Parts: sequence; structure tokens; C-alpha cells
Amino acid sequence: MDLRLLKTFLSVAKTENITQSAQEINFSQPTVTAQIRALEEHFGVLLFERVGKKLYITEAGKCLISYAERLLTIHREAQAALQELTYDKTVRIGLGTAVAAHTLSPILQEFQQKLPNIAVSIEHCFDLPITVKGILDNSFDFAMVHDEIIHNRILQFNVALQNLVWVACPYLVEKYGNDVWRHPFIALKQGSIYRKIYDEILRENGIRPVLEYSDSEAIRQAVINGLGVGILPEVLVRDSLNDGTLVEFKEVPKLKSVFSVIFHKEKRFTNATQTLLTMIAVRANLKSSLLGYLQSL
Repeated sequence: MDLRLLKTFLSVAKTENITQSAQEINFSQPTVTAQIRALEEHFGVLLFERVGKKLYITEAGKCLISYAERLLTIHREAQAALQELTYDKTVRIGLGTAVAAHTLSPILQEFQQKLPNIAVSIEHCFDLPITVKGILDNSFDFAMVHDEIIHNRILQFNVALQNLVWVACPYLVEKYGNDVWRHPFIALKQGSIYRKIYDEILRENGIRPVLEYSDSEAIRQAVINGLGVGILPEVLVRDSLNDGTLVEFKEVPKLKSVFSVIFHKEKRFTNATQTLLTMIAVRANLKSSLLGYLQSL
């Protein structure tokens, strides 16, 4: 028997709604209906009855629930045990931006304490197509990005909301004052996700950046050196703000950026990878369905 039939059955048993279950498990409604019929034919019983527009589970269906849950649990345990024996004990992560490393660092510390024998391999991908390719060819177990990915083989879950702050060195503030629009600006190059967030605001205020860089860390260093104002993720400049190396402008538009976790929709996680993803999901600072997805596996 295809165990996916049991997973579909449990979803329909929980929701008592074919349409809702189809959305929940990313199948079409006809596929869900066909899988339930296949299961009924396999056992030779009726698992659900439809009365009008309402779906009701039968006694046979109720009886199957506990067996289906146990079978799927045993299957997951066997799968995870075998994967731990055959896979290298390494979690492979692609980072679509250097800023994601700052977001991930405290979680990795906790992960290393919990699973000290598991290595974590991180690759920085400053080109989104490289990140996507790494997911599709299984070079990465998962990746963290701040772009929206639209691909029928990739699942994406938002996990972190980052504030963007407007910062300059104290010397520049003394020279130009607190009116941010009197300052020279440093920006990321056109096409980057952060540039898209604030580019229209700069144009509306007649600002043309005096310098453009390809990554946020380079901008941070340029801002510290007094070359202009930068709009950067708060996590990247937190220490510099605390020690007075940089000053934050308050009377400016409030900007935010979202980080997401992406992975192949058919990816089978080792225990270590699922543990790390669960830690990320638990620490999510915005509404995320990642934890629910992981618990459903």
C-alpha cells in the first residue's frame, strides 16, 4: 500500500472536508477523492459517507485512524533511522544573504549544544538562482532567503521579520544635522531585495546614492567610515548602535524585510535537519506555518 493514502485519509478524517484537506496537503481535490476511493477499495469498506454537502466518517473509518497513525509513525521512525545511517551527519544550508547568518547564529548555538556530533555546512549564495538551484539539485537541505520564490517544487515559509534602520556615523550627523535627506546616501545595487524596499522612497525625496555596493556588510563598513547614510537590517548594526559607532535616524519611514525558509517539497529530512528547522520555526517572530508543516511529516 502507498502510505501517502493513509496520510490523505488522516487529513480528511480530521477536516471532514475534501477541499480543505486538498489545500492542506497540496493535492488537487480529484486526487484526494481518488486516493480515498483507492483506500476503500483496498480494504473493501466505506470510510466516509456524504449526506448532502456534508462528509461523515464511518465506523470503519474511525477504526482505521489509530492504525494509520501507528503505521505512519513507524514509517517515519524507520526512515529517519536509516537516513541517519546512510547520510553524512551534516546539515547543508544555503543562505541567500549574509544577513541571514546573523539571524541564524543564535539558533545554531542552541543546535550545537543539543546535537554536538552533527556538523552544519553553510554556503552563502549572493545570486538567487544559485540558491534555488541548490534546493532543486539537493545541494542544500534547506535555504534562508528574503525573496519570494515561486516554483512548483519548492515550499516557502516565512520565519523572521527584520527591521531596517537608517544609520550614519556620529561625525556625519554633526556635519549634516538630523535631517536625513541632507546626507549623502549609500545603497545596495539595483535589483537587490533591500534596494527594492527603499528605492522608491529615495526617488521621491530626490536622493541619488553616491555609492552602491553588492552586499550589506560592505555598506556597513562604508557607513562606519563616514561615507554616507545606509539603510541596513537592524541585526547587522545592533552592536555598532549600542557602542555609539553608529547613530540611528528616528524620523524616517519604517521599513521591514521578511526572511523565509525554503526547501524541496519532496525533501525527506534527517532527524538533525528537522530538529534545526523546528528550532527556527519555534523562534519565528511572525506568524508562520512551518512548525505545523514539520509536525505533520
